Amino acid sequence: MARGGNRPGAGRPTGSQNADTAAMRAALSGLLEGQVHIAIQALADIAQNGTSEAARVSAACAILDRTHGRPRAAPHAAPLHGTPTGPFDDILSSW
Repeated sequence: MARGGNRPGAGRPTGSQNADTAAMRAALSGLLEGQVHIAIQALADIAQNGTSEAARVSAACAILDRTHGRPRAAPHAAPLHGTPTGPFDDILSSW
């Protein structure tokens, strides 16, 4: 009997969610339903009045992520013809 390795059909199907995680997320969402505006206000206060630049940037990013959604990663596309050209190619080629 073979052991280990990839077996067809083993594991959770692609795209399915963990039932426990979904249940915990739903319960937490129900508990915090009326408190979201308080959290956004706290982030906005930190973004405007934070004592460090890092705290203000982090709070601003958190606000954007929660109001507009996190940006999706762009797929890597292969160049159509040859190597891609960049703005510094002429400078680098002379070195």
